[in-house]
Amino acid sequence: MPSDNAVPDSAGRGARTSWMLYALLAVLFGLYQGFNQFVGLLGERFAAWEPVIWELSSAVVIGSLIPAVVIFERRHPVDGKPRWRAIAQHAAAATVFSALHTAGMIILRKAAYAFAGEHYDFGSLPLRAFYEWQKDLITYALILVVIFAFRQFRVRRSGEVHAAQLAAELSEARLRHLTAQIEPHFLFNALNAISNRMHEDVDAADRMISELGNLLRAAYESDGQPLVPLADELAWLRAYTAMMSERFRGMLSFELNVAAGLEAVAVPRLLLQPLVENALRHGLPDGRGNLRVDVERHGSQLRYTVSDDGAGTGEAPVQLGTGLSNVQRRLQLLFPGSHEFDLRARRPRGTLVTLSFPAVLT
Repeated sequence: MPSDNAVPDSAGRGARTSWMLYALLAVLFGLYQGFNQFVGLLGERFAAWEPVIWELSSAVVIGSLIPAVVIFERRHPVDGKPRWRAIAQHAAAATVFSALHTAGMIILRKAAYAFAGEHYDFGSLPLRAFYEWQKDLITYALILVVIFAFRQFRVRRSGEVHAAQLAAELSEARLRHLTAQIEPHFLFNALNAISNRMHEDVDAADRMISELGNLLRAAYESDGQPLVPLADELAWLRAYTAMMSERFRGMLSFELNVAAGLEAVAVPRLLLQPLVENALRHGLPDGRGNLRVDVERHGSQLRYTVSDDGAGTGEAPVQLGTGLSNVQRRLQLLFPGSHEFDLRARRPRGTLVTLSFPAVLT
């Protein structure tokens, strides 16, 4: 069983590794600069190791000072207000940075020369200190630019991640709201159908109530899940059509054709039932006719086709009602840019609704 110190130890190892890589980069950069200095001084009266020590000592000291600059900038942001105070603070910090840089270089170089049995002469201290100061101002400014750019990148990235999370949460909330709209609408229509059937055939109404109970139980079990296995969606649809067949006994012919091997595909919850309900309500209002549902796969897309031989759409432009508008909006939220929804007249009569979306295995 892992101990409570496992996470802190792992974080500590990660931090040590990062610092070791940082130190290695500083040394490699110093060696690179030293090699360039050596090449530039070829022919001069210098030992080969001297330019390397000059540049390496400078790079090591600057590398050790950068974390302090980061901490100082974090406490006194370069873009802080008032602006004049931020400029004054960092101008003073740059001078301190240069003094420490110069002092550190001298100490390291004298130690290296002493180790080699040589004497290091820095030259005129005021003149060389001014020379290093004007260079260090540029170095310090570059460090601030990198710190500021990195912070802005992190802020922007954090904002993008937060915006994406908000968009996802908003889409999920809308999706739940749209799915929730289906159930009261369906329940009202189902109870109305049972009420009508009650006056004609009490036994049939009783069977419809039983089917409605199964439907509500299935809805409760999958509540909150935007996607469910196709097998669950088909079970819901069969229970619904069984109830409607009781409502229109002997008049409604229903056919469901499902291609093999699709039961595990994840599909939007309660998407088929509104299509069938719409066909019954508008295409076959008296329950007399044929209704067919086909579920098949075309490449990476799953396709639903619901057709009836009822009254059809006529010549007027089709206006989507609550159920179909709900279906269309849910497809847009779940599969933006990768779904299709089409409603058209069926020849010689009736209506054909086709929709498709990516087929994803659960």
